[in-house]
Amino acid sequence: MCQHHQLDPVTTSMLTPLRQFLRIALVFVTWQSLFLHSEAARYPDTHALPAGSKVSDPLFVHRQWKVNPKNGLLTVLVPVFPTDFELGNLRNQLRTAAQYFDINTVKEYILTAPWEKVSTLQSFVDKEWAVEFPKYHTAARVVSDGQCAPQLNKGTIYDTDRLKYPGWVKQQLVKLSCANIVTTPFYLVLDTDVFFVKHFGAQDLFKTSQCSHLSAVCDKSGKISYQAKNDIYPIYNRTEDQLVWMEASALTLKMAVPLDWREAIGVTPQILAKDVTLSLGRFIKDRYNTDSWTQYLLDELFYRYKKDYRELGEAWRPPWTEYDLYWIFATYACIWEKYHVAATVLQDQAIWSEEDFNVWQPCRDTFDTQLDGYFNLVQSRIELDPAMIWDKISACFQVAGGCPGGKPSSWLAHAVAAPPGQAQDKVLSAGASASAPVSLCKVPKNSINIFKQVHAISGLGLSLMGVE
Repeated sequence: MCQHHQLDPVTTSMLTPLRQFLRIALVFVTWQSLFLHSEAARYPDTHALPAGSKVSDPLFVHRQWKVNPKNGLLTVLVPVFPTDFELGNLRNQLRTAAQYFDINTVKEYILTAPWEKVSTLQSFVDKEWAVEFPKYHTAARVVSDGQCAPQLNKGTIYDTDRLKYPGWVKQQLVKLSCANIVTTPFYLVLDTDVFFVKHFGAQDLFKTSQCSHLSAVCDKSGKISYQAKNDIYPIYNRTEDQLVWMEASALTLKMAVPLDWREAIGVTPQILAKDVTLSLGRFIKDRYNTDSWTQYLLDELFYRYKKDYRELGEAWRPPWTEYDLYWIFATYACIWEKYHVAATVLQDQAIWSEEDFNVWQPCRDTFDTQLDGYFNLVQSRIELDPAMIWDKISACFQVAGGCPGGKPSSWLAHAVAAPPGQAQDKVLSAGASASAPVSLCKVPKNSINIFKQVHAISGLGLSLMGVE
């Protein structure tokens, strides 16, 4: 929390002998405050107001967003390296999103990939999403990493020398630099191994309050303001590696970070504010007198790795992480609370090992439970086959009473609504097999006749459960 420190209450008699000291201290604090304010004023937001306009904080000059809350608050951003493995995970993400998430509440679903993989990703989106997830296909935009950070374009040293500049670090950079192409005040960052587990829309990810001239994001009427709900965790509860990452990120920004009881954001999924991310970039450009903040972060990566090799014989400390950079800067500039509030709504649960996966019962533990989180993940580093993951979680949509929210799975609903000659193909393309029965939960009465036609298809077993 950004707040000013105050002296503890003391008696008048105690103040008298300290009067001279306090005068000196007051002069020092005043000078320091003026220095910090003048320094921070050099890093205005991209959307700076004209001189003389009201601003909410002398440390951070910004415009006030006026958005349509129906679909103007949020963009989804997913960096992808489209191997069969990652595309399998992305397929699982979209299947659960189609079941749970109201895609009409976001502006875009942006997918990024290295320049040489863009056509592969675009083909995947056009072939699979257009058929299986038409609304998501409409919302999807495939871009190259270089559209977010020019240093990642074809032929640059950062592109060709992949030992010095590994892909996982470049994906972290993309999560920050894609603020350049986002057109909403906030964007939700997901990895491909994240999937959706509860019904919600974009507005569920925000706290609303009364809009004022201090608010950063308001609706078009100027009555309601929005702050993103972000998962935050106590710093002192983090692992040794996580503390090292945070300290390294602070060093990159030449700032101090207290490793104490305070809370900070963790890892993906997270919601970032476009204004904060771009202001972080402008801060880096000015502080280090560089033309490109993205290039500075990439160069810092290689410099720090060389230093570790020279001093330690190995490179194990990342010089920065995207979320630590974001949080440290936002709290330093006293703007975190303009855009974010502490919450635990994004991810309550995760599968970090194969042992966790083997004992995991998703229908009981994860989907539509009393947990707060809207997302879960099966850590991609354990390299479980995405088809195996889908087999486990799809069962939660195919058992009696297991349809989340009492609704049939969207891809099964499409099959029920299809003409008889196409129904089997639609069901099978959605992931069912001719030998395995598929359940539909709470099918409306006016769909029963169509359902019976589907049921009559030779070799396709369907069981009707929970007819309304």
